[in-house]
Amino acid sequence: MIVGRRPESVAIPALPGEVERRRLANGLEVCLLRNRQAPIVSTALFYRAGCRDEAPGRAGVAHFLEHMMFKGSARYGPGEVDRRTQELGGTNNAFTSHDVTAYWFAFAADRWSEALAIEADRMRGLRLDPREVDAERQVILEEIDMYRDDPWEALELDVVAALFAGHPYGRPILGTADELRASGRDELADFHRRSYRADNAVLVVAGDLDETAAARVEEALGGLPAGDGERRAECPPPRCPERPTRVERRQGEVARLLVALPAPAADEPDHAELQLAAALLAEGRSSRLQRELVEVGQLCLGISATVSEHEIAAYFGVAAELLPSTDPGDVERRLLAALSELGTPAGEDELERARQVLRTDWVHEHERIHQQAVAAGVALTQFDLEQPGRVLRRVEEASAEEVAAAARRWLDPEGGIVVGACLPEGRRQSVA
Repeated sequence: MIVGRRPESVAIPALPGEVERRRLANGLEVCLLRNRQAPIVSTALFYRAGCRDEAPGRAGVAHFLEHMMFKGSARYGPGEVDRRTQELGGTNNAFTSHDVTAYWFAFAADRWSEALAIEADRMRGLRLDPREVDAERQVILEEIDMYRDDPWEALELDVVAALFAGHPYGRPILGTADELRASGRDELADFHRRSYRADNAVLVVAGDLDETAAARVEEALGGLPAGDGERRAECPPPRCPERPTRVERRQGEVARLLVALPAPAADEPDHAELQLAAALLAEGRSSRLQRELVEVGQLCLGISATVSEHEIAAYFGVAAELLPSTDPGDVERRLLAALSELGTPAGEDELERARQVLRTDWVHEHERIHQQAVAAGVALTQFDLEQPGRVLRRVEEASAEEVAAAARRWLDPEGGIVVGACLPEGRRQSVA
């Protein structure tokens, strides 16, 4: 037995309620999560279609189509989805990632079937009126400008583009202005036809469900066509830099640093260990960089570390926002030294604190029913329903030496790291 390993009896957080899974005849995967913590039902419909599935020269089409799903279908005119949701006292939202696009609704338990009617209608009969397409394109162009005007967003876009250069993961989800202007109704209709079909989707219904839930899903969605049977194109892992790469911007009034390194996907070995490494670095006031750079050193306004959860590959990122008088080169050297120090095993008390932070964060992020529906949808669409539990179990079991070994394998400051800096406009000093 490895010293420091957690016992099997440690309680692992899990989605509450009873799970019922089935696949409809048209291929739609359905997951019912019965959880009566509140008289609410949330639906989350996921398509295995993100910006990694866009045709060459059509960056941004996946996100563009997400917007258009609210702009008119056979039964619901432009804006009617939002109006109907509000009339029934519900909420809705959607998001696009590199791997998936998702739509969720939350309603009182006596009226959630409206979400199924909406999803069926826009899967079968999306209109894509050219006037609405043109109007929404302008909205997204303004959104692109807004992201580029935000120092943090712009820096992250540039760093990720450098880390995943030449790979779909390096493309901005919103696309580029030029490619968006070149994409219209035909491109949106083609993406919808190829990707928005029953056999390419996962539906999660979570909350206060009665015995009629499965029948309601079958009635609303069982008659939809399966699609044309096209399989999702294989996407190879990215080829990341083999040596340090630098990205620098001049924007804003304070200096910002973002370093990123390749990391394993969420279902691969070492992912959970790197989550623990991120927590050791920058989660909580007693974490290493919080103490050194914020609490004691007073060099930074804030510090954070994270591991992304893409389906094919991920990245480990550390972000710091500096105080005006701080030397960016000094903070960078400290960041890189802290990454190197992760290769030395942490003490058990420090590691247990990191475990507690991750455990608490997971519970807080899954308190609400719609969060539970979305979490289940992400797991089912990208991996499987048990995948989050496996990561959490590994977080509890990983020893200090195993975390250190993962850090040595992945977090080498002399390897394929991308160091990004956003310095105040007009400032002459550069990062060392």
